[in-house]
Amino acid sequence: MANSTTILRDLTFYWAKLDKPVSPFGTEQYDLQVRFPKKRVKEMTAYGKIKDQGDGQFSINITRKAKNAKGESTPVRVVDEVKRPLEGLIGNGSKGNIIVYQYDWSVSGKTGTKTILVAVQVTDYIEYKDEGAIDFDVIGTSQDAMEAQSDF
Repeated sequence: MANSTTILRDLTFYWAKLDKPVSPFGTEQYDLQVRFPKKRVKEMTAYGKIKDQGDGQFSINITRKAKNAKGESTPVRVVDEVKRPLEGLIGNGSKGNIIVYQYDWSVSGKTGTKTILVAVQVTDYIEYKDEGAIDFDVIGTSQDAMEAQSDF
């Protein structure tokens, strides 16, 4: 296979880490899980390791290193349906398309194909909401409770 760039369409996005890099294995990278139905498993196998989500959906994670060999930042381009830079964070269940770049590699007698996330186009945006932010409700109808409720 020669180096190639491809657009993968009609995907559902989960766990988008595109605003700032993460380093789960010691190297900073951007990461996006894309989900698709069973009928696309054969097609998507070329882009990564397929995981069964157990709900009729399958997924792969596509990544991009946060810096190139020169130490320069390499962010993933994220746009909306009309190619404007997307404001806000991508929430689980958002839908869209991605551009990936693939190249063959060979190191110490081992070979393979690497897939790199280049860009994301969100066509059906769901805003990310931090569900880890748990807080108490204001209880009561006293004046203090009414004033406290208006502070939020």
